[in-house]
Amino acid sequence: MEENVEENTVRIGFDISQTCETKSGTGFFADQLIRALADIDKENEYVLFPHFYDYRPIDMSQMTRVENENFQPRVISDFSDNTKEIRNLDIVHSNNFRFPQNTRAKKVVTIYDVCFLEHPEYTTEGNRLFCYQGTLDAMLFADRIIAISDYTKQRLLHFFPSVSENKIETVYCGNRETLLRKEDKFEELTHLGLGSESYFLSVGTIEPRKNYGTLLRAYKDYLSKSFFKRKLCIAGGYGWLENDFYDSIENLGLKSNVIVTGYVSDEILSSLYRHCYAFIYPTWYEGFGMPVLEAINFGKPVIASGVTSIPEIINDETMLINPNSSEDIMEKMLNLEEKQGLYNKIVLKNNINIEKFGWKKAAGKILDIYKDVMEDYDKC
Repeated sequence: MEENVEENTVRIGFDISQTCETKSGTGFFADQLIRALADIDKENEYVLFPHFYDYRPIDMSQMTRVENENFQPRVISDFSDNTKEIRNLDIVHSNNFRFPQNTRAKKVVTIYDVCFLEHPEYTTEGNRLFCYQGTLDAMLFADRIIAISDYTKQRLLHFFPSVSENKIETVYCGNRETLLRKEDKFEELTHLGLGSESYFLSVGTIEPRKNYGTLLRAYKDYLSKSFFKRKLCIAGGYGWLENDFYDSIENLGLKSNVIVTGYVSDEILSSLYRHCYAFIYPTWYEGFGMPVLEAINFGKPVIASGVTSIPEIINDETMLINPNSSEDIMEKMLNLEEKQGLYNKIVLKNNINIEKFGWKKAAGKILDIYKDVMEDYDKC
């Protein structure tokens, strides 16, 4: 990055560490946001950090790359003011529950949820302590907090009541329009035993808070009552605390009906969305719920939990379910198949709401936040 830049140019260090290996929600957020920023910001200077403080992914082959002249990657091991790349930054933006330490730059931190506080049973002790420390430091010392839903913002204010509401900004995730443009890989689905509209789809890491156990019980009851007997496809890699997941499928007698793909590429994921009959998301807890938005983007009706942040995405309560009730999930599945006109009605209602979710809109709001942070700095 050149030293001689315009006087008003802001130098922004942006954390892309979660984009380097298998992407989950944090990785997709950082990836899509920085690409959108590249589309609209040709003035400020960005340093993209695939290594961010103590997180150093070994394989960086999949990391987000931006070709713009004002975007450059850096791999450094010493994140302190003694390091030239850090000393020259005006803002550091963390996207992975790590709080930027040892830097005089203004600090912006994305916080996705506080599930580790509300439901400690959904994660491991190590991860819970890690998320808590990063969130605590951010709430106390960051210049601005990005919450990815109003629900997350309100829960942050609940757990940290001494923090000013003005410090926290809601910036919604956007649609991954790139998924719609992926080449159709329908032949890959046939290898999985899936045909067009022959299956319900659920997407997300296999971990307790996704509530797949209740979904499996609902699906077993669905099979006993449905004329169509569509399959259930679960697409997602293994997280934690679900070592007996396959045993649960077998014990329920669902081995021939439930397809578990593991982590899939965007090409396969887009095909799974494109050809599913409907999408089911029975989660206990979400900071946002990006797969819900992705399914809507593909014109699919969504059956989803009416809890946490999900009602901010869904425009119709008809398909919101009680995540405690397998019977409720089953009834919604059957209603889609049996009630004439309901399927298209749900799709149309959800499409009306989708306009408020866009990555360029999110990037524009982030730029406004960067500007406000720097103006606050100039006033000091």
